[in-house]
Amino acid sequence: MKLNSLIRTGQSADRLMNFTGISVMAVISILGLYTFFVQAPAMRWPALALVSLLILLALLAHYSDWCEGHRQRQRWLLALRSGLVVALLALPPHLDIFIILFFVLSVTAAMLFEPREWVWWIAVFAAITAVYYIRRYGWSAGISSTVIYGAAYYFFASFAKASDDALTAQQESLRLYEELRVAHERLRDYADQVEVLTIVQERQRMAREMHDTVGHRLTVAAVQLQAARQIVDRDPQKTASMIDTVHQQITAALTELRQTVAALRAPLEEDLSLPQSLQHLIHNFAQATDIDCKIELPPDLPPLSARLRTAFHRAAQECLTNVQKHAAAKHVWLQLRLQDTMLCLTVTDDGRGLSPHLDGRGFGLKGLHERAVQVGGTFQLQNLPQGGTRAIFCAPLSSPTPAEHDSRKESVL
Repeated sequence: MKLNSLIRTGQSADRLMNFTGISVMAVISILGLYTFFVQAPAMRWPALALVSLLILLALLAHYSDWCEGHRQRQRWLLALRSGLVVALLALPPHLDIFIILFFVLSVTAAMLFEPREWVWWIAVFAAITAVYYIRRYGWSAGISSTVIYGAAYYFFASFAKASDDALTAQQESLRLYEELRVAHERLRDYADQVEVLTIVQERQRMAREMHDTVGHRLTVAAVQLQAARQIVDRDPQKTASMIDTVHQQITAALTELRQTVAALRAPLEEDLSLPQSLQHLIHNFAQATDIDCKIELPPDLPPLSARLRTAFHRAAQECLTNVQKHAAAKHVWLQLRLQDTMLCLTVTDDGRGLSPHLDGRGFGLKGLHERAVQVGGTFQLQNLPQGGTRAIFCAPLSSPTPAEHDSRKESVL
């Protein structure tokens, strides 16, 4: 929308500049013709013809496609218009007012050509002005008038060119910004599609594994039970052996089923928002351990990447597991809060605290530190004066990508 509005503004500015140039030319021509009709009636018809042709060429230059994009035609047209101005200056009584027309032609040259070329056009207009004023008023007045008019030609031309270049540059910047925005949206859509496809493929892989492992063992068990049923009366010993086989197959199938379900639970948690996954996690923890759990979440958490959600979920999971295994706590407080551009997870318990002989492997410290480094954050674990421990896991909202993390790690090493 901004780009279209700016393009329309640029088109309006071009139309306004063209209209202003032709209007100035028309006003000067009318004033000049009035003087011809009053002071030099014999020259009024040649002057009228020259003025009419000059305005016609101006309309052709600004409102016709005949010379659009044709530099040579534009040069010949500008040269012809300059010649008509010279002819008007040459007609008695040699009206100075027609010099003003070179202002319009200077701006036209600046808008049509490159700086090196339009500066030469302004030099030509200044030279014509010098010849005219020196012949009419002498060297002293002619030179001073030429300097003033030449500087004015350049000022008006450079100002118009700078304004047009600024508008063009702004249009180009907005165009590039719009392209970048569209490309960013496409990349985000592609990333979302890749994430969804990855989850779908993983679940399909799990389904195949369940079919090939659990399904196979249950099929074997069903066949063994059917065979055992047929021989149960005549061969009890073999039937017992077959039932043992069925028991082994079902036990193995249950083990594999538990492993598969555990693997499938992770994508379920990762699909949820971070507050939802933490609430789900701490609810299950409280039910499994009978530890009283409290959770505090920020009211307006911005959208997080899947990588960051997973990191905080796993950190909370590891901290709660350590509390269950080592702390002998009765209460756990989990708090998620925003601190400027950082997101921090704090897990506090009222257990027995850290052992003074705790090494780097205790409480999963090594894994939590590594997970924090992977997302560009920090992890701290400390004893509380009143007893218990506090674990703090923090990471920036815009966590580094895996490639950036690897490059940072290599630079540190």
